Amino acid sequence: MYIITVASTKGGVGKSTFVLNLATVLLNQGKKVALLDADSQGTISKWSKVREYMIDSGEKINKLFVAGVRGEALLEIANDKKQQGYFVLIDSPGVDDSNMRSALLRSDVVITACSTSAVDLWEIESLINILKKLREIQNRRIPLLLLFNKVPSIHSSLAVEDALNFINSNNINPDYILKCIIKERVAFKHSIKSGKGVIECSPQDEKASKEIEDCANEILCIIKQHYITSV
Repeated sequence: MYIITVASTKGGVGKSTFVLNLATVLLNQGKKVALLDADSQGTISKWSKVREYMIDSGEKINKLFVAGVRGEALLEIANDKKQQGYFVLIDSPGVDDSNMRSALLRSDVVITACSTSAVDLWEIESLINILKKLREIQNRRIPLLLLFNKVPSIHSSLAVEDALNFINSNNINPDYILKCIIKERVAFKHSIKSGKGVIECSPQDEKASKEIEDCANEILCIIKQHYITSV
């Protein structure tokens, strides 16, 4: 399977919310998923404790492997779980530090979740430059996928169009830009409180669920295409 790191060089972009929802979608598709929390804020680890409590209380949701790890332990667990056939998802710190670079070093794919604001879009270039340096060190290409996250629900198409124009005019070039977007929805915030992903909540927010499911499927398709054509 693959090691997928969700990374950003700044906080507040909805990185943790996205990665835990991606994990629950893959889990409910029947895939083996390991979710590694390398962020010092520990959002994933806190969410996991709520999830474990809900399962112990009789909630019918699937168990998920979650570990809060950094440094060498991050590299070891990520590699071990990959060898065991897991999709390994790493929630990296929202800063450029040794833990983020450790996660990137072992990654098969990097996803950056970014809003459509210029301030956040500029940060993509920082991540691209880090990946270029790692590519030189390892002599391998680590593809970067851009996801527009926390997109305003009103005039979302216009917001994405403006963001794409900004990226083009500023020569910011991720390897892939996802067609699917994740909008700013209350359902994503509420799901975290219950230790669930939006697809596991009842009643289910169908729009939020469709967005994250479509996004997961597009990511899997891009990864498959990338590694088939790279062989």
